[in-house]
Amino acid sequence: MACGFSVGLSATAREVIVETQGTRLAAARAALRAVETRMGADRKATEGPLLALDDALVPLLPRGLRKGQVISVEGSTSLALAIVARASGDGAWTAMVGMPNVGVLAAARRGIDLARVALIPYPGVQAPATLGVCIDDMDVVMVGQGLAISDADRRRLAARARESGCVVVAAGRWPGAHVQLTVEGARWGGLGAGEGRLRERDMTVAITGRSTGPARRVVVCLDVDTQSVRLGTVRRATLENRALGTGAA
Repeated sequence: MACGFSVGLSATAREVIVETQGTRLAAARAALRAVETRMGADRKATEGPLLALDDALVPLLPRGLRKGQVISVEGSTSLALAIVARASGDGAWTAMVGMPNVGVLAAARRGIDLARVALIPYPGVQAPATLGVCIDDMDVVMVGQGLAISDADRRRLAARARESGCVVVAAGRWPGAHVQLTVEGARWGGLGAGEGRLRERDMTVAITGRSTGPARRVVVCLDVDTQSVRLGTVRRATLENRALGTGAA
């Protein structure tokens, strides 16, 4: 009897321990999800379906243009347009918010379908609400610099993009972006000895972010005449190395 009672007590104790561990694990997972929501960070944004991306830009975004992610592009509006162009040409609806200096002709030449573009150049103090509506209803939202949005707004908008499956491409730095592309320098080409004209730019792009792995660099060439994109010499280096040239646009 004593032995049987001891065995029964042991089994009960084991069940209690297992239940306690399961409860703690569930609580930990819930806490992690809460933190991810507050920070606008979620692994689903790096595992979701893809929008179309120019083949030459795959080295910049090896995981593709994934729905629900935030991509920050610092130093070149042309590069931001190039990232969006193939998806737009394939039918994705795009909003450009707070980008009054982006001309429709430049966007069209880069390959963006103007029939599926919403232009909101001056959202003013309604920028957070405007971006929220666009993120809910558009496939891609391009965000200009200098908008009246706080870091807390950015986290909420990133979480909203994750839920809706919208891709956010921000001009300038966006804290917590899945991918941060920084144009460190550019070199123009096309001029000969006293002749010719500027026709292409080689841009050195540093790639960092939460979803990119070790920091690296890629050289991308933007053609001015055909508005095409091609891959330059791929350079993998630490961010302490100096980039080619100076200035980018």
